[in-house]
Amino acid sequence: MTATPMHAHEASPSSRYLCRKRRIAMISVHTCPLAAPGGKQTGGMNVYVRELMRELGRRGYLVDAFTRSESDAIPHVPDTDLGPNVRVIHIVAGHEAPATKDDIWDARSQFVDGVLAFMAAENVTYDAYHSHYWMSGWVARALQAHHHAPIVHMFHTLGALKELARGAHEPPEVAERLAVERQIVQFADVLVAATSIDCGHMVRYYDADPAKIEVVPPGVDLTLFHPLPREHVFDLLDQDPCYRVILFVGRMDPVKGLDTLMRALALVLERQPDLAENACLCVVGGDKVDEDPEVVSEEQARIDELRRELGLGDFVNFLGALPQDKLRLWYNAAEVVVVPSRYESFGMVALEAMASGTPVIASDVGGLSTLVRDGRTGFLVPDGDVEALAAKLLPVLALPEIHDTLGEHGVATAEGYGWPVIAERIDALYERLLGAPVVPTG
Repeated sequence: MTATPMHAHEASPSSRYLCRKRRIAMISVHTCPLAAPGGKQTGGMNVYVRELMRELGRRGYLVDAFTRSESDAIPHVPDTDLGPNVRVIHIVAGHEAPATKDDIWDARSQFVDGVLAFMAAENVTYDAYHSHYWMSGWVARALQAHHHAPIVHMFHTLGALKELARGAHEPPEVAERLAVERQIVQFADVLVAATSIDCGHMVRYYDADPAKIEVVPPGVDLTLFHPLPREHVFDLLDQDPCYRVILFVGRMDPVKGLDTLMRALALVLERQPDLAENACLCVVGGDKVDEDPEVVSEEQARIDELRRELGLGDFVNFLGALPQDKLRLWYNAAEVVVVPSRYESFGMVALEAMASGTPVIASDVGGLSTLVRDGRTGFLVPDGDVEALAAKLLPVLALPEIHDTLGEHGVATAEGYGWPVIAERIDALYERLLGAPVVPTG
């Protein structure tokens, strides 16, 4: 791997601490911080990693994010617009192409070797490894054996909970996942939980020590996600402003519950047929159904078949994965954002929708149970309950005053989750773990 120049403010050893606090290795093996959410391996986690490293860079940290290379057409250290002190490094581990989680796991040792080679080429070590998701936690431990530094780990989702939410005919997680997660719980110096519920799950299912768990929720970019004039939004999207948009955002994964939403909408249209004339469900994430069938995922094909079985036809519009600057327009265009997941450790989509002033109807599971304030910023329904979801959709679509009131409360709630606030808490976590940063004298 070709070495790249050091960060600009590290021109000489004497200036090393003048502009920074610490050097952090952000490890996100299976999903790139630069990728658009909604792809096969992308979602709230890659948004989280990107925004956190951007904020930490602004605060003076040097942050290198290591992720697996999925294309030889993308530079291994691309120029990014993430701001000062931040780099994304693509590590070759297996074929430089999209891969299943099983294949990524099989290439884990190559990934570690690639990171070590990069560190040697640049003559750098890190003050801490901050790993995301279980595979990255394993990598952090392997790196620690070569260059010792404490490990901060965030699971984002827990295998035990995903197994509980998995349907009878859905494939299981990677076989080693639960065992590795239990190991991470033991060796990580700090575990970051998105909510108190997430913390409780670590203790209950993995015997985690509560004393090493820090509850720090994900944040939201309030400069990007905020209310916009609806007329302007529809003009930018080139959409008919008379249309009522029901929005789903998420990757094509059975745990996201898109099938529940589609069945609920079939009930809604039975009870209010006129909605078929001026409303639609827009699905952000996955593939566009008019793409090459060879690249359409099995879950995408299942959902598209369900659309036909339910007679929803053109009522459902698959938009594919979208960059966030386009996604924010859809949040603002929507009458309601529905998050029908069977399991969510937090619920980034719900937070982004609330920040945009759009009501949320979500499953009463995981982090969604604490993030969405039932009857104030949206509604909570039992996961998988088609009838309950339909019953909440009808009034939100029928009564503009409900939409407006819920939206206003959502904006006020989201203000407490701005990324500068969240990064401040991670900064404090680092300082408790590492001690105060070195400050030069004279």
